[in-house]
Amino acid sequence: MAPVIALRSLSKHYGDLAAVADLSLDVGAGEIYALLGLNGAGKTTTIRMLLGMIRPSSGSVALWGESVRPGPWARVGYLVEGPAAYPELTVVENLTVAARLRASRGRRHVDEVIERLNLTAYATRRAGTLSLGNAQRLGLAKALLHKPELLILDEPANGLDPAGVAEIRSLVRELSREHGVTVVLSSHILTEVARLATRIGVIHHGRLVRELDAGDVAAQARRRLSVSARNLAAAERALLAAGFSPERTVAGTLDLADDRAIDAPEDVAVVLVSAGCPPTRLVVEQDDLETFFLRVVES
Repeated sequence: MAPVIALRSLSKHYGDLAAVADLSLDVGAGEIYALLGLNGAGKTTTIRMLLGMIRPSSGSVALWGESVRPGPWARVGYLVEGPAAYPELTVVENLTVAARLRASRGRRHVDEVIERLNLTAYATRRAGTLSLGNAQRLGLAKALLHKPELLILDEPANGLDPAGVAEIRSLVRELSREHGVTVVLSSHILTEVARLATRIGVIHHGRLVRELDAGDVAAQARRRLSVSARNLAAAERALLAAGFSPERTVAGTLDLADDRAIDAPEDVAVVLVSAGCPPTRLVVEQDDLETFFLRVVES
């Protein structure tokens, strides 16, 4: 069976700039595949080529075994580069227009998607007056209106508050697990991707540098116990004497990667207090996205 998405040696150049370079990947039915990368890594360009919005410089894109061509795909829903709407039309009117353009789905389906995206209270409000978060919900509603088999989302959490992010996460999981919808999303938020995706492609400078199963991300994003103390040298000696392996950082703290320090920071605090150099700060930290990327790219 052909994958839902097949990219083969996909490249896009703008003059001497390679926005995407020799990218190949497959996405199977029902997967939640995340393109993870720093801003400017090539995620949106890849998605735009996937949707036929721009032509690749070389390589090929296929959906369900068919070459991608410009124009709408009845089986695909998408939200790319921010939500688009007619600002003078209401939420209901925007969705009704979208439904008519799709030549499918009546008012009942419009009402269903409004309720699903928690837009009921804003149904009669003009789109131009919506907050960024609710405008994003409207964009998602339009993408879901025709019940697509493939959903492509570019930074879907943009503008949403934490509750809204959790709602979208739950919705995407439901679409994948209960309805078999294949989802491709791009994000630069490591924590959201790790919670949601089943598989992750790491893009850096337009290249796919690593593919990971979701469970591998937590292992790649290392944790450490960060310790601050007024007398850092004394704290370091006390921790070494207790069998820990502290490392000094350029920020003037001590980092401990020992599992026993991370799992029981209170034991570290006891050691330091007993040595007469109590910690002023003691916190378990995880690599941020940039640190994670540097490790993945350089490994």
